[in-house]
Amino acid sequence: MASPDYYKSHSSPRVPMLLLVLFFLVINITPSLAQDTQQLIDHICRQMEEFGFCSQTFKENLKSPNADIVALTQITIERATDNATKTHDFIRQLLGNTNDPALKNALTECENGYRVVMESFDSAALSFFQKDYDSVQRYETVTPRAEASCEDSLSTPPNTQNPLTNRNRQMRILIAMALVSLHDLMATQHN
Repeated sequence: MASPDYYKSHSSPRVPMLLLVLFFLVINITPSLAQDTQQLIDHICRQMEEFGFCSQTFKENLKSPNADIVALTQITIERATDNATKTHDFIRQLLGNTNDPALKNALTECENGYRVVMESFDSAALSFFQKDYDSVQRYETVTPRAEASCEDSLSTPPNTQNPLTNRNRQMRILIAMALVSLHDLMATQHN
């Protein structure tokens, strides 16, 4: 039979080792909030036509590394509103500087389309801050068609130039980001 001193000398190191192992398991099993945020961003951005633009948009606009789906949805609405407003202003400048009748007609269509996008996201933002997510969805769902009307008008002959290619691509991605993040937000509200 072993002496009591044997148990003292052999059991002490095991208790701290067991606690250390448990500590590391808890740390590795329980993801940090920042990891959760990155997972949410990745989930949204994997559904976009351009992952890099989506991910960069979130990273440049995060107010905290521990953002939840509500904060990410807010970012998409704010960025979409800002982009639509700036693009609408740019279109108005182009309209004032062009004499080509076909381009002028296409840009007029774009001005109307971006006005719809801009006003829809303005209204969506108000509803978002009131936590009226059904209304946010109603406002956002009209925006893809309005943006597409601009792209279509600029790609219809006799138009050979599209001064909005990059802006339309960014708007299309921001709209998709807004719709996907809102869908994910609404899914968490119903659980």
